Amino acid sequence: MTEEDLEPPPPPLPRWIPILIGAVLVALGALAVFTGLRYRQNTLVSIVKPSRTMPQSNSPAPPGEPEAGGSLIFDGNAPAAHPPVAGRTRATITGTGSEVESNVHITARRGMVVTATPDDAVVYVNDMAVGQAKQLASQPYEFATPGSYTIRVTAPGYRDRVYTITVAENANVEVARIEARLTRP
Repeated sequence: MTEEDLEPPPPPLPRWIPILIGAVLVALGALAVFTGLRYRQNTLVSIVKPSRTMPQSNSPAPPGEPEAGGSLIFDGNAPAAHPPVAGRTRATITGTGSEVESNVHITARRGMVVTATPDDAVVYVNDMAVGQAKQLASQPYEFATPGSYTIRVTAPGYRDRVYTITVAENANVEVARIEARLTRP
């Protein structure tokens, strides 16, 4: 027999230690759930009563639209610029009857800010989703290179609004402001 065999086993932990560890873990889990819910919804009351119901659609999302649970921020690949739009035209109206579409031309030096109704409308730059309008209302979207960009603001159940922003060093404004009020068809 060795000395190790002769040593008595260590005494068991007092009963209150595992209980205390369990209580701390439960409290941390509850705090994580509470802060996660608060971050996503601003208040716990809005989880029980949604402020607005979203219309349900069985049709697939438009091309480039993020799927359910997907991020609305593009993956870091900046949309490529088109050649600058020439001319002094500020707006173009096309179509006939109830199918009239307009395209407003804007110039800026570096970026854009978008406010839209509804505020969860998705903003596309050259057919690439870059975020929701409420995200782009507080933080400007910066264009990668000079040129023209087609901006489309869209929401389910609303008519799209289209803008063309030409980014150039000689523009009068630093950041273009787009205020889109989407209407139902």
